[in-house]
Amino acid sequence: MLRVPETADAPDIARWCADWELARWTANIPHPYTLDDALAFVADMRAAMEAARTVTFAIERRETPGVIGMIGLMLDGLGVEGDFGWWIAGPHRGQGYASEAAAVMVDFARAMGVARLTAGAMPDNFASQGVARRIGMRPAGRMTRAAPARGAPIETLEFVLTG
Repeated sequence: MLRVPETADAPDIARWCADWELARWTANIPHPYTLDDALAFVADMRAAMEAARTVTFAIERRETPGVIGMIGLMLDGLGVEGDFGWWIAGPHRGQGYASEAAAVMVDFARAMGVARLTAGAMPDNFASQGVARRIGMRPAGRMTRAAPARGAPIETLEFVLTG
């Protein structure tokens, strides 16, 4: 289930994002990660959604309440292009949640009129590369992306979906 993140989700987000095995694959999750970081993230994401700069959803299992991941779509300002990313908490990885959420996000983006979607994954992040391929994205080369949480830009494999 995808839904807008709420302040009450901050403890779950903080617990999962404090795990280096999750944070190390991202450009924007600092390490260490605290409850204050999670509260700021939720507030920032809600403000960005209100300003139509991004769409961010918490990923939750229907059977069990609580955030198990996040997926976000950053818009280009014109609504024509979007770049998205996701994470799934350790015990929930490898169960198809990221692929399912990404497929829903593609449909959501198409309904918004977004014509071109991009995503980047670190060269060793085979799980995220697999998600991108499963939802129909195609490799588009390597790129250097800003990675504020890593303190320096990172190299990524880029994936694109058009049409």
